[in-house]
Amino acid sequence: MGYRKRCNQAELARILGCSSPALTKCKHDPTFPAFDKDNQVEIYAGCIWWHNRTEGPAVSPSAGDEMLVGSESEGLERYRMAKAQIEEIKLAEQRHQIVRLDDFQEGIQAIVGPYRRLAENLKRLGQTELWQLVEEANAEVLAGLERFDGHDDTTREDTLDSLREEQ
Repeated sequence: MGYRKRCNQAELARILGCSSPALTKCKHDPTFPAFDKDNQVEIYAGCIWWHNRTEGPAVSPSAGDEMLVGSESEGLERYRMAKAQIEEIKLAEQRHQIVRLDDFQEGIQAIVGPYRRLAENLKRLGQTELWQLVEEANAEVLAGLERFDGHDDTTREDTLDSLREEQ
């Protein structure tokens, strides 16, 4: 049997796992899906109506804040805390009290880029002592950024040779 979008009352009852007379009793319900002139109903609408009748209506995506009232479950409390933290972050960002990590990393690239070019020029000219001093300074800067930033995957102690400016 191929895929069908519509069916009659008996087929809908079979799909829903109830009897046809049980569906007849529910036809007075204003939310019951309407049958067309061929006495057929949309299967999807019938299944949604049955689910809402037996299980209760599903929570709509726009319910948002309605979920915040009622039960005192642990999951609900975590949801409230996460939502409050997101709002605090947005407020701090609007007040320019925090800097986005992407903006911070772009600024660091703008600062460290000239030092990378300096180290490359020193290495090319054979100034190994000066090149080593710049390398050590770079390692100290990156170690300080690691303590400040706290993201192991974004900054690492490395040499200037491996730092590349983003184009």
